[in-house]
Amino acid sequence: MKDKFIRIISPLTVLIICALDAGVIAYGIFAVKQMTERMTTSVILFAALDLVAVIIAVLVTKEVFSNGVKFYDDECEFTALDENNIFTYDDIASVEYTKDEAPSFTKNFADRNSVLTINLKNDSFVSIDLGYTSKGSVEKVVEEIKNRIDK
Repeated sequence: MKDKFIRIISPLTVLIICALDAGVIAYGIFAVKQMTERMTTSVILFAALDLVAVIIAVLVTKEVFSNGVKFYDDECEFTALDENNIFTYDDIASVEYTKDEAPSFTKNFADRNSVLTINLKNDSFVSIDLGYTSKGSVEKVVEEIKNRIDK
């Protein structure tokens, strides 16, 4: 099978990242406007600070949108995890997920996280907290793993 990448990202995270990026852009426009009106040390300092903010915003946005699952011929890699993030298909017995979608005003976001459970052939399991993701994203990951362990 060919290599595949499924992005796992929370819709809430996308909104937050877009709002932060819009704020950095708006601040940059304000800084450039101030530089055209008057050239003082504080305006130059603000513009330099905005340049640093733009660089940080680009790096954060790139990192957030690069999280997901990479599927290779013989293994899959969860890019958002720091360690124990690579699983070979030969070691996986089954995979399942849980996602609480029942309406409630008392649950917080951590209670709504998607949890992927990978049952290994050595009678152990690994639980991976995918965060607050859409049900469609989690189902795509589960289906892709199931398709690859069945072959």
